Amino acid sequence: MTPPRLFVYGTLQDETLVERLIEHRLPWRPAVLPDHERLEDATIGYPVIHPLPGACVRGRVLDGVDAAALAAFDAYEGDEYRRDVVRVRTEDGGEVDAYVYVPVQAGAGASRTGDTGGRG
Repeated sequence: MTPPRLFVYGTLQDETLVERLIEHRLPWRPAVLPDHERLEDATIGYPVIHPLPGACVRGRVLDGVDAAALAAFDAYEGDEYRRDVVRVRTEDGGEVDAYVYVPVQAGAGASRTGDTGGRG
């Protein structure tokens, strides 16, 4: 079963952008993706995430994501990203499965940036 959620860590945290893409707002909550780091990939100009034990990426979980919203997000993210399913921790201490956009391939220009801003 596919999760009706999307973990976002970049520009898709912007509610106005999400509303523009899917023509409505989605409920969201703060969340953390454990054992990953966020890097800036200069080859595509946006952040990407990669597995890294002990690290974490802060972001949001968008709830109520349906097939039409996923299609719109897929188009926005383009060919540089693909969707994977991950387990994220929510602010209340719970854990949920969610989609997340990850790079199709690791770019040579990836460098550490912290965990705010950018696409994803």
